[in-house]
Amino acid sequence: MNDPRTEAAQALEQLLLRARRTALSAADCQRMLEHVGLVPGRLRQVAHTLSAQRDSASTAALLQLPPHVPGVVEGTHGALLVGVARTRRDGEPCPHLLAIDFRRSRAKTFPALLERAHAVFGLDFERLDVGGEPCFRVSLREGPGTFAGRVAARSQDVQWLHLRLGRLRGTRLWLNGWCFPVDGAWRAPIQVHLVRAWLSWAASQTQTQH
Repeated sequence: MNDPRTEAAQALEQLLLRARRTALSAADCQRMLEHVGLVPGRLRQVAHTLSAQRDSASTAALLQLPPHVPGVVEGTHGALLVGVARTRRDGEPCPHLLAIDFRRSRAKTFPALLERAHAVFGLDFERLDVGGEPCFRVSLREGPGTFAGRVAARSQDVQWLHLRLGRLRGTRLWLNGWCFPVDGAWRAPIQVHLVRAWLSWAASQTQTQH
């Protein structure tokens, strides 16, 4: 009987070799994760391989790994820096979007945060009802005009709000279809690097949209 670990190591080696020649498919990226579960000593190599690919398939796989694994945060940062977006089930890419969802809080600073969020984002500030509880969202997305200009006007405010809202339970950061809850493994201090990468990409989008 073949040893499952030996088989996983051999299959993983084939995928790593293939990745040197061509981009791996979403299915191949998922198989890498399955195989490395039986060969944990190759985890760092897998993370760096996925990090180098910088597309939706590899980024989706990276985000299934803990952010403390070397290459995971760097790869996700690099993907956002070039505008990679999550692929939807219908095969279409998600819109390029930065959004922050947050709940009402009893923190003393919350009223001022809510006021600033509303003042800065205007029509891009939303009040939602989630399970009977109030929830709020601010967002930056592609739309009419110059995307880079609209983002530049709000860049400092986005970072200021993210820094403070990231301290509140239930806050979620959305980037190009991927969700990063602050209560999960991707804490706000890690998210800061992703926010900056997205803003840097958005600042390069100078083509006027209609």
